[in-house]
Amino acid sequence: MGETRWVAVRLAITVAVVYAMHVAPNVVRETYLAVALGERATVRVDPYVGLHPDLFEIPDRGAYINSNPGASMIGAVPYALVYPALARLYAAHPGLVAPRPPATYDDPRPNRTTFMNAMRARGLDIRLGVAAIVMQLGVNVPLGVLGVVLMYLFLLDRIGRPREAKWFALLYAFGTPMFFRSAFLNQNLLVADCVFLALLALVWKRGDGPNSAAPHEHWRASVAGVLLGVAVLCDYSAVPMAAVFALWVFAVRARTAGAESAVKGGLALLVGAAGPLAVLVGYQYVAFGSPWLPAQAYMAATDLSVVGWHGLRLPMPDLLWRNLFDPAFGLFVFCPMLAVALAAPWRAARRAMIRKDEVWLLLGASAALYVFCSSIAFARLQWNTGVRYLVPAVPLLFLITVPVLRGVRKPLAWVLVTASVVIGWLVCMSRESVPAAFGRLVRHGLELPWNTVLTKTADAYLPGLPRSGVPTVLYGLLAFGLWQLWRRKPAE
Repeated sequence: MGETRWVAVRLAITVAVVYAMHVAPNVVRETYLAVALGERATVRVDPYVGLHPDLFEIPDRGAYINSNPGASMIGAVPYALVYPALARLYAAHPGLVAPRPPATYDDPRPNRTTFMNAMRARGLDIRLGVAAIVMQLGVNVPLGVLGVVLMYLFLLDRIGRPREAKWFALLYAFGTPMFFRSAFLNQNLLVADCVFLALLALVWKRGDGPNSAAPHEHWRASVAGVLLGVAVLCDYSAVPMAAVFALWVFAVRARTAGAESAVKGGLALLVGAAGPLAVLVGYQYVAFGSPWLPAQAYMAATDLSVVGWHGLRLPMPDLLWRNLFDPAFGLFVFCPMLAVALAAPWRAARRAMIRKDEVWLLLGASAALYVFCSSIAFARLQWNTGVRYLVPAVPLLFLITVPVLRGVRKPLAWVLVTASVVIGWLVCMSRESVPAAFGRLVRHGLELPWNTVLTKTADAYLPGLPRSGVPTVLYGLLAFGLWQLWRRKPAE
C-alpha cells in the first residue's frame, strides 16, 4: 500500500472512531421526520406532536417539522436499513418500547426532564434515542470520513508536502466545528458537506497544482449543481451560497473560456440542481398544499409565538456581532483560527496554494451565508445549541485559513491552532458554550456526551453505571489505539 493511501486509511479510521465515540443521543426535529420516513414512508409526524416545539399541526393536513426535509431524508436511509432488525428486537422485548412512569433527569434545566418524561410516557424514549444514534453512525460518521480524506488529498495536491497535508486534514477533522456538529443529525453539517463537495467538483482535478486553471468540464458543474441542490433541500441558508457559486462559475468560465462556456456551465449547474429542488417543492406541496412557501410560514400561521417568521430583514447589528463572537455560538469563539481567513486576499496568494479567483469564491460564499444568517431572527436561538448557522462556511474558510497559517509566525499559528483544538474538543465533550465547557472540565473532568446523558438518567436506565471514570478509561484506550495505528508502517 502506498504512503498516500495508507495515510488516507488511517485518517478514515481515526475520524470514524473519534466521531462515533462522541455521539450525542439528541433527538432533534429532523429525527422525527427521518423515523417517520424510515418506519412508515410518510412525511407526517403526527405521533410525535408535543415532543418538540418545531413540530406543528395544520388542520386537516396533519403534523410536520418546521424545517426543510433533506437532512431527514438522508438520515432515513441508514435507519430504514436497520429498522427491520430493530422491529424484531422491539417485538421480542416489548418492554423496551412500553410506556414508562416519570423519572428524574439530573439537570438544572427543567425542560429536559419534561421532554424525557413526555417520551417515556409514550414509550418512545429508547426508540428515538436509538434512532438518533443510528443516524449519526450512518450519516455523520461516513460523511465526516469522506470530507477529511478528500481534504487531505486536495491539500496534498495543492501544498505538495504530505506531512503538512496530513496534519492539516487532522486539524480540519478535530479543530473545527465540523467535529462539534457531527454528534447528531443536523441540516447545517449536511449543508457544509454538500458545499465542500460541490467546491471540489468545480475546482479540483487530481494532480493539478494551484497554478492550473479551474477545470471546465460541464459534468463538473452538473455534479456541483446536484450537491448545491441537496444543500438547499436540507436548508434554505444554502441559497445565498449556491448563488455565489453560480456567479463564480459564470464569471470564471467567461474570463477563461468565453461566453459560450460560461452559459453552458451555468445551465449545467441549474440542470444538476433541478432534481433536488423538485424534491423540495414536491415535499412542500404534499405537506402544505403549496410548493412555494417553506414550513416556517405554515408554522407561523398556526402558532403566533413562532419567533422570526417575518421574511428577510436587513442584517441586524446584534446578530452580525453574535454570529461571530457570542460565547454561546460565535464561530470565531468556537474556532479562533478561522478568523485569519479574513486576511486571505492579502496572504493566501503568497503561499501559492489557493488561486485568487478561488479565494473570492470561498470568501464570497461565506460572506453571503453570514449576511443571510444575520438577517433572520431564528439565528438568536443558537444560544441553546452552540455554533450552527455558520457551520456551512467552515470548510470554505478552512481552505483559506491554511495558507494564512502557513505564512504567519509559528508562535501565532501554534496559539491559534492549539486554542481551536482545545476549545473544539471541550465543546464536543460537554455540548455547552465555550465558557461552560471549560467550567465543566474543571468540575467533572473528561466527558462523553452519551455517557453524560446516561449518568443523568442512570436511576431510570442503568442504576449501576459509574458516575465518573468511564470517559477517562475510554479516552485512554482511544489514545493507545490511535498511537498503535499511526506508528505502524504501510505494508509493502
